[in-house]
Amino acid sequence: MTVSEWLKKAEDYLDGRKVPEAKASAEFLMAEMLGVGRLTAVTQGTRELTVKETHQYWDWIKWRGKRFPIAYILGHQPFLGIRISVTRDSLVPRPETEELVIECERLVKLSKVEAPKILEIGTGTGCIAIALAQLVPSATVFATDLSNSALELAQKNAIAHHVGNRIRFVREDLFSEKQGLRGWADLMVSNPPYIPTKELDGLEPEVLKEPRMALDGGKDGLDAIRAITAMAPKLLKPGGILAMEIGATQGPAVTKLFAAAGLRDVVVKKDASGLERFAIGALPD
Repeated sequence: MTVSEWLKKAEDYLDGRKVPEAKASAEFLMAEMLGVGRLTAVTQGTRELTVKETHQYWDWIKWRGKRFPIAYILGHQPFLGIRISVTRDSLVPRPETEELVIECERLVKLSKVEAPKILEIGTGTGCIAIALAQLVPSATVFATDLSNSALELAQKNAIAHHVGNRIRFVREDLFSEKQGLRGWADLMVSNPPYIPTKELDGLEPEVLKEPRMALDGGKDGLDAIRAITAMAPKLLKPGGILAMEIGATQGPAVTKLFAAAGLRDVVVKKDASGLERFAIGALPD
């Protein structure tokens, strides 16, 4: 069978299993299998696949038919121009988190701190820590997670992108105070779990394949946000900044939490889709 015939078969298969954007999924997986761009893959319609290519492609399509995210099928996800390795032990990096990183880069450069210290809570794949280490070469990054497997993955990603020597990965949530960790961070950043528990079962099947610990924000979705915000004044330097990704309806509640923690100049910013997605506040000088 040719590329075009396999693409049609794959699209029909995925459509029958109610996979969203079935055509795009079929084309994207074909492009990855051929090692070319998606448009190039489509233009190679008359090419016949080898037996090995056929088995590989159809295996991926069957996994997609089970509603596994493409990132889990391929084992990687693009993030700000780099390829981040992904496993089922970590959340799949998303475009809005790229926006959070860009905002953090802007804030750090605006602060004009020569050698900033950045603390990330809940690093997962390490994508935020790695991207910030690349974008702010003078920075030292400290990244935490409760999952050993996620930390191992993050460290491998950091080494692969040549910033392993500038990021310290530690198994810790930092919700309990530790000696020697007071008032040292110029920027504290997190993409915490913020989905209310009762809403989890209504999410897309692809999302439910991701680690529940990285999604479940507790009864009101604010458990992790509340804990991180309360700890921020103990970890930030005077003038230090807390930047966090939040749920689209959580802006007012998070603003109150930031203010209650003593953070000032609190703002909630919208993402590219127009949803309130990022909360930012600063510790007074």
